[in-house]
Amino acid sequence: MEALQCPTDLAHCIDLRGSDALTARSRVYRLAHELSPGGSVAFLLDVAPGSFMESLGQQLRHRICWKASALGQDGWLVELRPREDVEPDTLMALLGRDHERLDRLFAELLQEANAGKMSTTAPMLADYALGLRRHVHVENLVITPVLDLPRDVARRDPLSTMLDDHDRILEELHLLLGLFSEGLPEAWEVTPFMAMLSGALAKHEGREEQGLFPVWDMRLKSLQDAERKALLDRAKDVLGGAEDAALA
Repeated sequence: MEALQCPTDLAHCIDLRGSDALTARSRVYRLAHELSPGGSVAFLLDVAPGSFMESLGQQLRHRICWKASALGQDGWLVELRPREDVEPDTLMALLGRDHERLDRLFAELLQEANAGKMSTTAPMLADYALGLRRHVHVENLVITPVLDLPRDVARRDPLSTMLDDHDRILEELHLLLGLFSEGLPEAWEVTPFMAMLSGALAKHEGREEQGLFPVWDMRLKSLQDAERKALLDRAKDVLGGAEDAALA
């Protein structure tokens, strides 16, 4: 869970203490669903909110961040904010957030291409390609040397799978970009390559988030706080463009 600071002014909190579980859940869901960027909402519960909020977060597709503070006999104070307003405070949260951002960009790009709008597809593809290369650079050359894992000869281990996937994805991206190297292609030329790239990305993200990220997360816990922070800070810098000259 990404960190938040809870408010201390309880007078502005919605008091749900004493409410039955269904009523409290429905009220919090509605409040969270209506949150806009820059907004927040705080409420009081008389039970520990952990399982309640984790379940609600999944229902809302992790679009919110929350922070709970125990108030002793007065129950619990919980604050919600849109996740996009909260800076990721762990490496895995940062990578997951960037996966989602790239997925949204690709979906918009694919929509434009399918509509035959090559003049808008071209700059969107360039922006997407830059973001994807930055992400791959973070995982290949920033994280892997620090969180290196054992690899098997058959290259079926999670880390080797990620690296091989990245090679294939970058190759397919290069082929797609090549179609735009001498002007705007026709939509029928572009969409098959986008479909191939889309399939490769979907398979890769599933394998990575289920097989590699949990192992990396465990390895991160063995590092000192300063080491984790340095790794997170460098990853943020790379995603922000600090090492673009070294991109593959």
